[in-house]
Amino acid sequence: MNCQEISAQLGFRCQPLSEGLLYVESPLSLSFDGLLIGAYVQEIGRGLVRITDNADIMFCAATHGLKPHAKRADKIAAMAASAGLLFSDDGELHAVCPTEHAGFYLARFIETASRLGDMCDEALIIKESRFERLIGGQLDAAFGKRIKRRVSLVGASGHQLEFPFVLDAGTAGQTIIQTIGVSRQGNPNWPSVYGTVGKMGDLKNAGDKSRRLIVLQSGDEQATTQASIALAEHASVVLYKNRDQLMGLLAA
Repeated sequence: MNCQEISAQLGFRCQPLSEGLLYVESPLSLSFDGLLIGAYVQEIGRGLVRITDNADIMFCAATHGLKPHAKRADKIAAMAASAGLLFSDDGELHAVCPTEHAGFYLARFIETASRLGDMCDEALIIKESRFERLIGGQLDAAFGKRIKRRVSLVGASGHQLEFPFVLDAGTAGQTIIQTIGVSRQGNPNWPSVYGTVGKMGDLKNAGDKSRRLIVLQSGDEQATTQASIALAEHASVVLYKNRDQLMGLLAA
């Protein structure tokens, strides 16, 4: 099996990585990220090849905040099995097939990977928090059409990064605004903190010159201080007190 054969059969891009190992890239992308879907194809002897995503899809979904869920994993495994593929406990989509059938399995693999991306996309849809709704209402009232919601930007990784608010989107002076709420116990939403660190860092590494602002809801002093320290490396952090404080900061 070589790249020339794969390209002739499927029309996909193909790159040799090492002896007996290829990477095939399709024109399809993950619905929740924009990353092009691909597969590693490795010769394993006895006339067989192993096709795998190396758990890249589930790892990518995890960077967007998707948490492991047993019932979801069972549903994914059943979907993979219906296409003649396997889904491991480690989140790897894979299959073994005869070399002469690799084109057929690759086509089914890419289709299933796309469906897996759609399932992750559905699971990643998070209801707007009360704090985000509060901040959104204040931003709309103060800036009107200057505020855009759910804006996607491309980071250094090539991933699509979604932010809840952008002020003056598309201009040289745009301000990217991310909110982080707290629980009833006053602790920051840590998955949101970690996700925001990743998003803001990825955007910063892309050379983006936008103003990056994180609005952190007030809560437990020690916990919010820890969150602020983690977030401050890649963006300005404001501990929300009231509307006037936030609007004054954005007007500055």
